[in-house]
Amino acid sequence: MSEPEEESRTGRQEDLFHHGVITKLFPTNNMGLVRTESGREVPFSFEFVELLGQVKNPGELREGQEVGYDLGWTSKGLRITKIKTYSGPLPEEGNPENPGS
Repeated sequence: MSEPEEESRTGRQEDLFHHGVITKLFPTNNMGLVRTESGREVPFSFEFVELLGQVKNPGELREGQEVGYDLGWTSKGLRITKIKTYSGPLPEEGNPENPGS
Protein backbone atom coordinates (compact mmCIF):
# COMPACT_ATOMS: atom_id res chain seq x y z
CA MET A 1 0.00 0.00 0.00
CA SER A 2 1.38 3.42 -0.90
CA GLU A 3 1.85 6.18 1.68
CA PRO A 4 -1.13 8.32 0.50
CA GLU A 5 -3.36 5.22 0.67
CA GLU A 6 -2.07 4.46 4.16
CA GLU A 7 -2.73 8.06 5.27
CA SER A 8 -6.32 8.05 4.02
CA ARG A 9 -7.02 4.61 5.47
CA THR A 10 -5.83 5.45 8.99
CA GLY A 11 -6.98 9.07 9.08
CA ARG A 12 -3.63 10.18 10.47
CA GLN A 13 -0.69 11.70 8.73
CA GLU A 14 2.47 9.66 8.64
CA ASP A 15 5.06 11.41 10.75
CA LEU A 16 8.07 10.60 12.90
CA PHE A 17 6.09 10.06 16.11
CA HIS A 18 5.54 6.65 17.65
CA HIS A 19 1.84 5.76 17.56
CA GLY A 20 -0.29 4.46 20.40
CA VAL A 21 -3.62 4.73 22.19
CA ILE A 22 -4.55 6.55 25.39
CA THR A 23 -5.71 3.76 27.69
CA LYS A 24 -6.31 5.57 30.99
CA LEU A 25 -6.74 9.15 32.16
CA PHE A 26 -6.53 10.14 35.82
CA PRO A 27 -7.66 13.82 35.89
CA THR A 28 -7.48 14.07 39.69
CA ASN A 29 -3.82 13.00 39.57
CA ASN A 30 -3.04 14.93 36.37
CA MET A 31 -1.75 11.69 34.79
CA GLY A 32 -2.54 9.35 31.94
CA LEU A 33 -1.26 6.22 30.21
CA VAL A 34 -0.51 5.54 26.55
CA ARG A 35 -0.30 1.96 25.24
CA THR A 36 2.65 1.76 22.87
CA GLU A 37 2.83 -0.27 19.67
CA SER A 38 4.62 -3.00 21.64
CA GLY A 39 1.83 -3.15 24.24
CA ARG A 40 3.68 -1.37 27.05
CA GLU A 41 1.80 1.31 28.99
CA VAL A 42 3.84 4.47 29.49
CA PRO A 43 2.65 7.29 31.79
CA PHE A 44 2.48 11.00 31.10
CA SER A 45 1.86 13.99 33.33
CA PHE A 46 -0.61 16.69 32.24
CA GLU A 47 1.81 19.28 33.63
CA PHE A 48 4.85 18.15 31.67
CA VAL A 49 3.50 16.81 28.37
CA GLU A 50 3.64 19.02 25.27
CA LEU A 51 0.42 18.79 23.22
CA LEU A 52 0.49 19.06 19.43
CA GLY A 53 -2.31 18.80 16.89
CA GLN A 54 -6.05 19.21 17.45
CA VAL A 55 -6.11 19.05 21.28
CA LYS A 56 -4.88 22.16 23.09
CA ASN A 57 -5.27 21.09 26.74
CA PRO A 58 -5.13 17.73 28.56
CA GLY A 59 -8.83 17.92 29.51
CA GLU A 60 -9.70 17.34 25.83
CA LEU A 61 -7.85 14.00 25.66
CA ARG A 62 -10.05 10.87 25.65
CA GLU A 63 -9.46 7.23 26.52
CA GLY A 64 -9.23 5.16 23.33
CA GLN A 65 -7.91 8.10 21.32
CA GLU A 66 -5.11 7.31 18.86
CA VAL A 67 -2.13 9.60 19.34
CA GLY A 68 1.43 10.11 18.24
CA TYR A 69 3.92 10.39 21.08
CA ASP A 70 7.55 10.98 21.94
CA LEU A 71 9.40 9.49 24.91
CA GLY A 72 11.91 10.86 27.38
CA TRP A 73 13.68 9.78 30.55
CA THR A 74 12.87 11.54 33.81
CA SER A 75 13.90 10.97 37.40
CA LYS A 76 10.85 8.67 37.63
CA GLY A 77 11.76 6.64 34.54
CA LEU A 78 10.42 6.56 31.00
CA ARG A 79 7.62 9.08 30.33
CA ILE A 80 5.65 10.46 27.40
CA THR A 81 7.00 13.97 26.69
CA LYS A 82 4.89 14.93 23.64
CA ILE A 83 1.44 13.89 22.47
CA LYS A 84 0.18 14.64 18.99
CA THR A 85 -3.54 14.24 18.32
CA TYR A 86 -5.01 13.62 14.90
CA SER A 87 -8.24 14.79 13.30
CA GLY A 88 -11.16 12.45 13.09
CA PRO A 89 -14.00 11.30 15.34
CA LEU A 90 -13.21 10.13 18.84
CA PRO A 91 -14.14 6.49 19.55
CA GLU A 92 -16.93 7.32 22.03
CA GLU A 93 -18.68 9.70 19.60
CA GLY A 94 -19.81 6.84 17.34
CA ASN A 95 -20.37 7.01 13.61
CA PRO A 96 -23.47 9.01 12.52
CA GLU A 97 -23.28 7.42 9.05
CA ASN A 98 -23.72 3.93 10.53
CA PRO A 99 -27.29 2.77 9.77
CA GLY A 100 -29.15 1.12 12.59
CA SER A 101 -27.50 3.02 15.43
